[in-house]
Amino acid sequence: MKSLSNIPAPGLRLSSLTTLIAFITLILSGCTSLPLPLRGAGHLLIVGGGLDNDLRPIFERLLALASKPGKPHIVIATTAITMEKDQLDEEIDKSEAFRAWAPNVPVELIRRSHSTEQTVAAFDRATGIFFTGGNQELIAQRYRPGGKETPEWLALKRLLARGGVISGGSAGAAMMSDVMLLGGGNADSLSDRSRPGQVPRMGPGMAFLPWAVTDSHFFERDRAGRLVVALENSGRRLGLGVGEDAAVEVNLATGVVTGITGSDSLLIDVSHLKRSGQTRSNVRGRLIRQGDRVSLPRRLATELPPPPPKPTTPINTVRFAFPGQNRQLGQWRVFMGASRPHSGLWRTRLDGWQMEAWPDGRGEAVFEVSPSP
Repeated sequence: MKSLSNIPAPGLRLSSLTTLIAFITLILSGCTSLPLPLRGAGHLLIVGGGLDNDLRPIFERLLALASKPGKPHIVIATTAITMEKDQLDEEIDKSEAFRAWAPNVPVELIRRSHSTEQTVAAFDRATGIFFTGGNQELIAQRYRPGGKETPEWLALKRLLARGGVISGGSAGAAMMSDVMLLGGGNADSLSDRSRPGQVPRMGPGMAFLPWAVTDSHFFERDRAGRLVVALENSGRRLGLGVGEDAAVEVNLATGVVTGITGSDSLLIDVSHLKRSGQTRSNVRGRLIRQGDRVSLPRRLATELPPPPPKPTTPINTVRFAFPGQNRQLGQWRVFMGASRPHSGLWRTRLDGWQMEAWPDGRGEAVFEVSPSP
């Protein structure tokens, strides 16, 4: 029998009687593949990248969450950075940023080269940890190699258990899930030359977020295609793509994701994924805007209706001026347009692949990705 502490919070309402019966059956059986909320499990603050020092909503929210367990104590971990000079630059940049926002809050620095004893002691002192960008594989290799527990990883779990916050930008965002993306572009992921498990490249993550696979720099690097293939290859239903200057908060006690910034993120759902050749279709995308709240456990427990078929007219083509900001947010414009009811078909072609999207009638977009013809 599962512990009652793993039952979703009272505010979590399921969408239908059928879903409720199935959910209760899963609990009574003591065997379920649905990750359930964990009471008293702290927060994650996932930043897609490009964390400028003047991004008030992110720094203020991180400091507020770090204050929940008691007097705040911040640890900055540069574990994802390889070059010593780059580590030093990032340490100075981020520690000075925290000094500007909260001059009286202690800030501690941890590198990959620090010993287990030093690292565990720092993590146990922390109420909030921020993982910088770099290479997410280096974080997992140091603290959870091959998906195995280490003293450092257990210290991070203790931080969450006492109500603290783990945050990260870029690589620090990509490492959050139990399996994580390590590399690979959209065109290569969608190519018929790619093989499952090779492109996109994936590996064990840090397993802080049980309900979705995370990706960073999402809109700016046009990563919807590879995230869809990553979900298909890993057997996961939900993906969480976080854009630059964007952040989402995850309450691990409830599984609710909240948009923190004016820049958007995207929840991808492949529960109705269809594949024809190298085309993946019937995928849903839900924009997460500032203040939006989405329950990931509820989404996983809900069987959505099949998406509507692709419309034929009108066709809205998103064009790019290359290079520049116009191109960087083109994918976001597709999802913005296709999320509006009765807006027709939206289409864009990128580097070796294309995407088409249309409204699902529920405030979300349906889309398909394929290699460019």
